[in-house]
Amino acid sequence: MKRSKAAAATLLIMAALLATACTSVASPEGWAAPVQTDSVLLATLDKGELTAIDLKDGSPLWTFPPKDLNVELEGLYGDPVVMGDKVYFGTYSGDFYVLDVASGAPVWPPLETDGVIVGGAAIAGGSVYVGSGDGKLYVLDAETGEPRWTFKADDAIWSTPVVSEGVVYVTTMGGSVYALDAETGDPKWAQPFEAGGAIASTPALSGGALFFGAFDSMVYALDAESGQAMWSFKGGNWFWGEPLVEGDVVFAGDLDGRMHALSVADGAPRWPQPFHAPAPIRAAPASVEGVLVLADRDGNVYGLDPASGQEMWSFALASGVLADLREVDSAEGTVVYVSTSDGDIEKVSPANGSHTSLTLALPTATPAAPTPTTPEASPLPATPTP
Repeated sequence: MKRSKAAAATLLIMAALLATACTSVASPEGWAAPVQTDSVLLATLDKGELTAIDLKDGSPLWTFPPKDLNVELEGLYGDPVVMGDKVYFGTYSGDFYVLDVASGAPVWPPLETDGVIVGGAAIAGGSVYVGSGDGKLYVLDAETGEPRWTFKADDAIWSTPVVSEGVVYVTTMGGSVYALDAETGDPKWAQPFEAGGAIASTPALSGGALFFGAFDSMVYALDAESGQAMWSFKGGNWFWGEPLVEGDVVFAGDLDGRMHALSVADGAPRWPQPFHAPAPIRAAPASVEGVLVLADRDGNVYGLDPASGQEMWSFALASGVLADLREVDSAEGTVVYVSTSDGDIEKVSPANGSHTSLTLALPTATPAAPTPTTPEASPLPATPTP
């Protein structure tokens, strides 16, 4: 029963989140955040495609899949990961690809899983770790793609695995958290931790503790070595995005539009009250140069004083934000990339909120017809019940 409720709730919340997405020349299906190397920006500018952009002039170097390849990715939700000359990413079609960054050519045949891939991949110790909606964690040789081991969890894996000091941590939509030996897949804890709702949140690991939110409207802190609960905090709605740990504070946004600042030590609120945006917060925030930058589903972007939660600046974009915010070094200094639901990428200065659209020399396309939404899929439930 727990598993069926989690699956139904996931479909409802995803439909509601995507109902506000706009359609334009760049119209992604998914919310993968852009990833930048020294010379290339990798981004999902169009539905179900990954494009490499030359940072010198904004021109596209390649797009995957190419038009002559009969492949449907269906959408990219997990952020691509670049390691050396390769980029690794999973797709909503359930396939995991590794491409050459320079050419976009596949390095080895895709891994085909039996479920959707929503989270990103983790790479450590020569292995790549990726979870699937089929409830399995797949571990491959990062160079050759050869399988190393597979772990079957209790339910779908929609988050990105976290690997540290020989341990891989995985959350599931069944509400479980596992700690596994990164080399063998053997459990490290006496038993998995069980939350009260589905966990789509990628955990944040800091100072020997694991922090994550769940669809029971709770934020949890676990001892990473034992899996025992250290504390939990009750919010007003589901937590989807990855928490941000900065010093002795955990920042976590919920689908009520509230950004919470909690003590790492005991989960006590650090602000007099949470900051309240007008729309749900799925995107993970960024902390840059003493400013907490966050964005909500409707495209409202804010800079907050992380000590007090007071607003320092704000602006509104033309479309919503679901992708995690990313800190990037640029010619203008350190900026935050904010990727919108219609495929635009905004460069934001954390100091004062000044922002410019990333100029891309992309071919003009005919806008796609808007997809009708049903009345049931449009509103986001105020207090959903997993």
